[in-house]
Amino acid sequence: MGDLRTERWRRYGHDRVYVNRAADSAAVAWYDCRTGKINILDESYRAEALSALAPFLTSDPDVTPTTEPPSRPAPPPATAPPPGQDLAANKPGASLRRRIDELEPSPLLRTLKRWFGLDAALRPWVTGLRGERIAGKSLNRLRRDGWFVLHSVELPSGADIDHVAIGPPGVFTINTKHHRGSRIWLGDHTTMVNGHPTPYIRNSLFEARRAARLLTHTCGFPVDVHPVLAIVGATTLTIRTTTPSVHLIDGSHAAHALSALSPTLTPSDTERIYTAAREENTWLTAPLGRDEM
Repeated sequence: MGDLRTERWRRYGHDRVYVNRAADSAAVAWYDCRTGKINILDESYRAEALSALAPFLTSDPDVTPTTEPPSRPAPPPATAPPPGQDLAANKPGASLRRRIDELEPSPLLRTLKRWFGLDAALRPWVTGLRGERIAGKSLNRLRRDGWFVLHSVELPSGADIDHVAIGPPGVFTINTKHHRGSRIWLGDHTTMVNGHPTPYIRNSLFEARRAARLLTHTCGFPVDVHPVLAIVGATTLTIRTTTPSVHLIDGSHAAHALSALSPTLTPSDTERIYTAAREENTWLTAPLGRDEM
């Protein structure tokens, strides 16, 4: 039992006990104290996990049993970054909204241009904004289940990551695309929209790799980041590979797709990663990788 630790987690209306490996804090099982359900995440630890959970199953649910501390020391209480540096305040599509305002500051002229079909320069940005708002609204529902969600995370290049979701199943960068009425096809190395290839896979992988590097630098421990391609408004989503390099999901139901994944992060690590991710300087000051120089 020396290589496993238990951790009680009570937040957002949940009461759970996680069983984590001491070496890397990866969760191998968790117990829902409210429903009585045990979830085994790594079958090779089944017997040890059940033994670790035994005190919680037999004790009064209102009493927290004494447990061994997690392998990583608990972080100090999180404080919000100064105003203007806290990415938690960003709304979905904030970067696109600013770009639209730069192209045409007057709301009245934007409306008139749309009515008279003179909004060709604005249209791609407006379409993208709608898509990010739809996906963002769905992702925000994850907060009820202990997730943290950020929007419009800007990078030094001027580009941005549409959404970052941090929850029990891990850390995800979400690249949102709005393709109403289109057919989306995902293969091993490319994504096609109505038969036309796009750079969506390459861009999504790049975002996830960069996020992993920056968050690892700030957190001080390895942070894996999973790329997600969220399509809004598509007629069909077809996956033609058994090992997709990115998660392809319906952006309108992004929360449902991500919440269905199995937990892998401990609650303490989830909060530590979020504390780093919401700080603007995390994304602007960490050293770049070779592919970003």
